[in-house]
Amino acid sequence: MLRPTLVALLCLLPLQPVLAEDEHDHVASVGSLSVVHPWARAAAAGGDTLVFFEIDNGGAAVQLAGAATAVAAGVEIVGATLGNDGTLTYQSVGPVQIAPGHFALEPEGLGLRLSGLTQALVQGDDLALTANFGTGAPLALHVEVEAADAKAHSHAGHSH
Repeated sequence: MLRPTLVALLCLLPLQPVLAEDEHDHVASVGSLSVVHPWARAAAAGGDTLVFFEIDNGGAAVQLAGAATAVAAGVEIVGATLGNDGTLTYQSVGPVQIAPGHFALEPEGLGLRLSGLTQALVQGDDLALTANFGTGAPLALHVEVEAADAKAHSHAGHSH
């Protein structure tokens, strides 16, 4: 009776690293702060793109002070504004206070603008980005590149 259970458990062991890697790529944490599903829109070299993600803050309020990446000349926190013609534009807003609970950087809201891309960002690629929170510890993120017109993280290749 114990042998079939043991065999079944041993068969599941190879799945453990895959699940851990998937979780690692889509969730990054420091202290009680977690960033989930970071993603960016595809864009040409020399252009700009936007990065979005969800933040779960299980502790005291913290400030998102900025970010950095090797694939862009600059990174700034921006907020969307709807123009009279119905077009969204993004303006620099500076550091953002993140209250305890759930917070999202999303299209039609806040995001990180990567300007002066040093390489093309192609759908399916990923990039490294370091988010700087007021915790004093930078948070390394793996950002998935979605379609240029994406409105949300696609969850392609994984499930939650």
